[in-house]
Amino acid sequence: MKKLMAAMLGLMVALASASLACTGQAEAADRMAAPAEGQATGAVDAPVRQLDGQLAYASDVDGDFEIWLQALDGSPPRQLTDHPAMDHSPAWSPDGQWLAFVSNRDGNEEIYRLAVDGSGLQRLTFTTQAAESFPAWSSDGLTISFDSDRGGDWDIYAMDADGAAVRRLTNHPAEDWISHWSPDGQCLAFESRRDGNYEIYVMRADGSQVRRLTDNPGVDSAPKWSPDGSRLAFFSQRDGRMALCFMQPDGSGVQFLASGAEDYSFPAWSSDGQWLAFTAGDDHASRLQIVAAAGGQAWTLLDNGARCWAPAWRP
Repeated sequence: MKKLMAAMLGLMVALASASLACTGQAEAADRMAAPAEGQATGAVDAPVRQLDGQLAYASDVDGDFEIWLQALDGSPPRQLTDHPAMDHSPAWSPDGQWLAFVSNRDGNEEIYRLAVDGSGLQRLTFTTQAAESFPAWSSDGLTISFDSDRGGDWDIYAMDADGAAVRRLTNHPAEDWISHWSPDGQCLAFESRRDGNYEIYVMRADGSQVRRLTDNPGVDSAPKWSPDGSRLAFFSQRDGRMALCFMQPDGSGVQFLASGAEDYSFPAWSSDGQWLAFTAGDDHASRLQIVAAAGGQAWTLLDNGARCWAPAWRP
């Protein structure tokens, strides 16, 4: 886990530094309207029980990171993995029956998958001197993209859902990672430092036609396509604050959805595109929160006093 955590620490340092430098937008496409006063404050005991569904997430509530499942009806979370190593970064298969995730249970960070009932554990990647992270399933269920430093720096790769036919999609000395598939399977959005700081990019599924979407003095990170492909959610540090944002697939129309003094990260869309889950907190403790895609109050789904990381909404 050391390599991945070191890379994530670098991102957090960049976020902290950006808070001092974000004073404006470089392009009209990056202008945003702030949410109304009192929105997205993270009130506890929210009416999330009116919603259906289930979130997978990672938490170190039991001392090390494991994969957990949390229903939106308010029932207690269910622990899916239980291993002395660290399991994190869950990603659902399109049919909601499998989770891909990252674990260092065999010595270094690799991609695994298991069924939603905890059975059928399968290791998908095999790199003894490298690390893998952030798997993402294509909408047809046939391909998983992931990040790896097996080539000497962090790049984006893809493989068949059973781990076969690994191919490299990006090849750049800067960090390329945290990819997410468009619903039609034609494109991948991802995060990169190739132009000096973390920005959002998009490319074809074969790694061609890389195009930058954001141009921000701060950090833009963790893009997630909406289920209908009309928007990209991401988190950003602009104008001295952290924000959960969304934009059009061409990078235009960037808007605040939730913002505050805490770190906001890892947005996850509901399958109907009406809600987003995300984490809010700091390096010591973070909560799972939910906000309507139309805007408004952000509600706390889970606050276990530990770190909750990378929620994924079950399809």
